[in-house]
Amino acid sequence: MNVSHIAVTYAKALFEVALEQDSLEEAIRDMRLIHELCHTNRDFTLMIKSPVITSEKKIKIIRAIFDKKLSPLTLTYVIIILRKNREALIPDIARDFIELYKDYKGILTTYLKTTNVIGEDVREKIVAILKKQTGKEIELIEETDAEMIGGFILRWKDQQYDASILNQINKLKKEVAAINLYVKGF
Repeated sequence: MNVSHIAVTYAKALFEVALEQDSLEEAIRDMRLIHELCHTNRDFTLMIKSPVITSEKKIKIIRAIFDKKLSPLTLTYVIIILRKNREALIPDIARDFIELYKDYKGILTTYLKTTNVIGEDVREKIVAILKKQTGKEIELIEETDAEMIGGFILRWKDQQYDASILNQINKLKKEVAAINLYVKGF
């Protein structure tokens, strides 16, 4: 059983209903909230995945937490997931729903890793280049890593452009190691 495929199927179901009911923006807000909660609150994630806690108890807890925070569609959807005993998939469903939304809206999430925080002008140039090349709106997520020494790494979907100095040093080490300085007969 491919859990990822099941989560995508459930995410698509909510996405289609939200789109049909013209409540996609509410649904994305709700799924981002659930996604954030699953990633920041370990106790919540353990509770929804616990086989010891009954579905009815989980439904009561979910209602107590989300009753005024989620739209009726999303709350009903989460309760259905709980009744189907698929609650362990909730974090994955939320993640997949967010990805479906971004694809639908033409948003490409791109990760930029540098040694230092970049300026606004550099950020705008990077976003403009990526937007021109991909034809999508760019969501740029920045990260700093002092161990890179210099340069940058740019990742999106399954592509990566590594222009870091650390990468250049590693390439140079491999090239030097590949050179055979031993000459037979000396």
